[in-house]
Amino acid sequence: GVDAIEIGFLDDRRSYDANRSIFPDTKSVEPIFTNMHKPSALVCAMIDYGTCSIENIAPACESHIDAIRVIFKKHLQDGALSFIKQIKDKGYKVYVNPVSVTTFSDEEMITLANKINEIESYAVTIVDTYGLMHADKLLHYCDVLDACLNRDIILGYHAHNNFHLAYSNSMALCEEKTDRSLILDGSAYGIGKSAGNCPLELLTMYMDHNFGSNYDTSQILEMIDTGIMKIFEKFPWGYQMQYFLCASNDCHPKYPQHLLKKKTLISTLMTK
Repeated sequence: GVDAIEIGFLDDRRSYDANRSIFPDTKSVEPIFTNMHKPSALVCAMIDYGTCSIENIAPACESHIDAIRVIFKKHLQDGALSFIKQIKDKGYKVYVNPVSVTTFSDEEMITLANKINEIESYAVTIVDTYGLMHADKLLHYCDVLDACLNRDIILGYHAHNNFHLAYSNSMALCEEKTDRSLILDGSAYGIGKSAGNCPLELLTMYMDHNFGSNYDTSQILEMIDTGIMKIFEKFPWGYQMQYFLCASNDCHPKYPQHLLKKKTLISTLMTK
């Protein structure tokens, strides 16, 4: 019953592998839907700007993909927005997903919003890459964008759980006074890089209880029980001290992972 499903990345640096959710082009996605009815949910794919050329994206009429979400860093925004416009011209709904949103000042966010209005995107997502935003900061960014974006553009939130705030922040956004449509990103059992993301089953439970939605949370729980837990046992994610430390120091989770692999953290600190 979820409204949109992201099936993975489009990344032409990788060859096709049926066991990975990374695809070199849109045509490689098609085997997923063999012998399946097209779901009623919006089918989305993700592109990290610069990793997939526009030539590898077929027109939307030739694909099961309905929408493409493009993530990009602040200094790459102009090129990314031009690329997003090209994707839209192929018939896809487009999500504009600036990452590390906490690096944007209010003025920079307003400037970005005005550029987004020009391409008339389907949605804009507040991406807390470092997982460091508390509710007041999230709602501030929401207010800035809500005031500047065209009214028909949907506003979304993509949380990382470094401070264990992904769920509570999502609830806070749900209570925001706005007539704009909102999108909340979640993943089953919070599966995701480093500290993970907002657990989907918590979001559906909350929406059903408080907003009269009709999500089938039991089906998500079955998916977790039969599939996701097997992954978690091998490659656990979630709140850990190293991810708390990187968020509290405003840095990417790759840094503690790199230092732990080097096993030279103490000597590094002593030399400073």
